[in-house]
Amino acid sequence: MTKEAEIQLEQAKKLLIRGSITGAEAIIKPLASSQNSEAQLLYVDLLIRKQPSLGLDYLFDLTKQKVKGANYKAAFLLYFHSEIGVEFQSFLFQAVEEEDLSAILVAANLYYQQSYPQKAHSILSSFAHIPAVKQVLFQLNSQSEKISVSDFSDLKRPDLSKLSYELIAQEINLYTVDNFVSDFECLWLMNNAQASIKRSKVVDGETGATRVSKVRTGSVAQLKPTIQDWILLNIEKKIAAYFNLAIENGELSNVLKYLPGEEYKEHYDFFHPNDSGSEVALQDGGQRFKTVLIYLNEVEQGGETRFPRLDKSIRPKAKQLIVFNNTDNSYSPLPLSLHQGMPVISGEKWLFSKWLRAKPTSYKSILNSINVL
Repeated sequence: MTKEAEIQLEQAKKLLIRGSITGAEAIIKPLASSQNSEAQLLYVDLLIRKQPSLGLDYLFDLTKQKVKGANYKAAFLLYFHSEIGVEFQSFLFQAVEEEDLSAILVAANLYYQQSYPQKAHSILSSFAHIPAVKQVLFQLNSQSEKISVSDFSDLKRPDLSKLSYELIAQEINLYTVDNFVSDFECLWLMNNAQASIKRSKVVDGETGATRVSKVRTGSVAQLKPTIQDWILLNIEKKIAAYFNLAIENGELSNVLKYLPGEEYKEHYDFFHPNDSGSEVALQDGGQRFKTVLIYLNEVEQGGETRFPRLDKSIRPKAKQLIVFNNTDNSYSPLPLSLHQGMPVISGEKWLFSKWLRAKPTSYKSILNSINVL
């Protein structure tokens, strides 16, 4: 693909996110007609926004033409839209056969999610010649025997009924959920964060802007998903479904990293009504009413999540989700939600975090642009 075509496609993607269908189509349609595979796949998104059946018919034609990435995209859309009534498994299998890296990782993840580690390991082992897959195998240190996987007919969406929660503090609806994610999902999140991780910041109460502060040390990577981030979106969908939340009310997810001595001192996640900067912060979705955290690794020592006004402390436990309210049902702040990330004493602490707002945020336009909603 030429540099000019790359620039045009980026422009078209931005127009789609902003909802400018006509402007995006003027760029994408000529490129798609010239058999540019990326443009053809982006044209699917555009057509779906106009009329879903048109986009799906066009996409299924692309799979028959064996256009690169079409099987993966079909599997992605069908997985997140079970209401269409077409199963995703055969398309995902074809994408894996084409050695699509994202498809390989997704298939393995779904088997890990269903507690079929042998099948997950077998898929990864079959593509160990791909450097990124080889790295994952090394990190997982899996010793399972390799078996033949001839189709994905037994792959399913997550069964959330198997999860159980524990109430820690009724005052702020503080709960924990064990094994909310798999070891593979934890590894995937940490690996994906590496490329963009940087010094953490806080929201300035006076201006509403973000700034570096001694209150919050450590590092953060903000995850802005694309269609390649099926694993991230699957986690977000699980959170939304399990707690009956609107996924479009979320902010972008974050992956946090704390080294020894790093911490997040006592703070609130809600925007204080008396802070002049809150007016700016509240413009995108209103008040932060709920916080979701997931521990991604076992911490050698330290790193607890502490609620000083409740005299509660939750030690890091890999794959465990923590959720609590920052406000009441009318979005008034809950002072008892004061919390802190205790200093890491030894080892590293990795954490997934997600804030939910009272109303849809700008994240909705990103989800719309990749047709997750």
